[in-house]
Amino acid sequence: MKEDKLAEWKKNGDYHKRSLEDTGMFHYKQLLNSKLTLHDHNAHVGETLVNVKAINKVIKLGMPIHQQIN
Repeated sequence: MKEDKLAEWKKNGDYHKRSLEDTGMFHYKQLLNSKLTLHDHNAHVGETLVNVKAINKVIKLGMPIHQQIN
């Protein structure tokens, strides 16, 4: 594929967005679990949301507390 055609294909096919999504899933799997344990699609969604909430809680615990000094 020629360079100009490749760039056009990536733009038209949302290649970069998919690449970012793939990277996000890779990091998610590295942090929590390499595979989803439930078998139903709706259960996968629920399991993923629970895991994301857990990640968000851990991130929040590590955030510094900001206090205004008068």
